[in-house]
Amino acid sequence: MAKRDEIIVVRSLAESDLGIFSMHRLSATSKQRAIALTTPVARRLLSERLFIGGGSDLDLICVYGGYGNRERRNIGKVGRNWRLGGRKITANACAFLDSKDFVLLRSIAGNDGDAPILMTFIGRQRERLLHAGIVASLKDEFRDSVAMVTAGSDAFTALSAAFPAVPADLAVGVPPADEDAAAPNQAAGSDGR
Repeated sequence: MAKRDEIIVVRSLAESDLGIFSMHRLSATSKQRAIALTTPVARRLLSERLFIGGGSDLDLICVYGGYGNRERRNIGKVGRNWRLGGRKITANACAFLDSKDFVLLRSIAGNDGDAPILMTFIGRQRERLLHAGIVASLKDEFRDSVAMVTAGSDAFTALSAAFPAVPADLAVGVPPADEDAAAPNQAAGSDGR
């Protein structure tokens, strides 16, 4: 199999995205329980099979501020929109995140579920310099609040230094089975957990 490019997706969080965090649910004005993605991101992030099929549950590793979690999360199409959903994120550090902060997804391009996706966050309050650097370096790359950088680019090299590949202790093995997983046909962000 040919080596596939690695990508980092940078999404500027909107107020409606904050419902995925347990710490924001009480004050969230939106009932959305997922992070919105754009169609171009889904097309590049997912394999053609998964994109045409409307997405799938994928192995996702979330690390942020000492918090680490590995589980299957749905990246799927809900109506016309693509969302990254699943269980609420309970990390206390996420209470400091707000709209205009960033979620970063690092993956191989065309992921068919054969490689984990790494997710982290960059917030103005706690990662001020890194946040400002992303704003300055990617300002011309953002389309609909999303920028995508590919391995080999200067932006990817810079982000890789702050956001390394999947930590070895989390990458070994498969994600734990989810005993109360949502039904396979349940769309991302619609489970309300």
